[in-house]
Amino acid sequence: MTRYRVLHPLDTAGRLARFALGAAADVTDTVIRRLTAAVVDRMDLDELVSRVDVNRIAERVDVDRIAARLNLDAVLDRIDLAVLTKDVLEEIDLGRIVRDTGGGMADETVHGLRARSMRADRMVDRIADHLLRRPDTSVSEPPHRQTP
Repeated sequence: MTRYRVLHPLDTAGRLARFALGAAADVTDTVIRRLTAAVVDRMDLDELVSRVDVNRIAERVDVDRIAARLNLDAVLDRIDLAVLTKDVLEEIDLGRIVRDTGGGMADETVHGLRARSMRADRMVDRIADHLLRRPDTSVSEPPHRQTP
């Protein structure tokens, strides 16, 4: 013998309400998705984006907070410093700069050493003259001879 359970009217109404709400929610979700897709398909995104004030957005960006979150070691690990250095040296032609400045520096150094050497020679001559009690032999530049 099969026994049927008799449902209470409020219990049946609750089940029907839950079913109806679930079905309504499904229908609502479907309608919203389709409407959204239709609106997006008809939008001119270029026109919409042209209305965005990027400067206003940028003013609100906390760059310090972003920088604090950066893992600089990870960023530096991605950089091939050898290749970067080679590219920079090729771009600025460091060899030419060294040649150009080195030559000038060498000329200046040699000229400076010659001048110091000449001053040192004169000083040694004066000291030797003084020690040997020679008369003052320092002579100013000889006058230039004129040719007849």
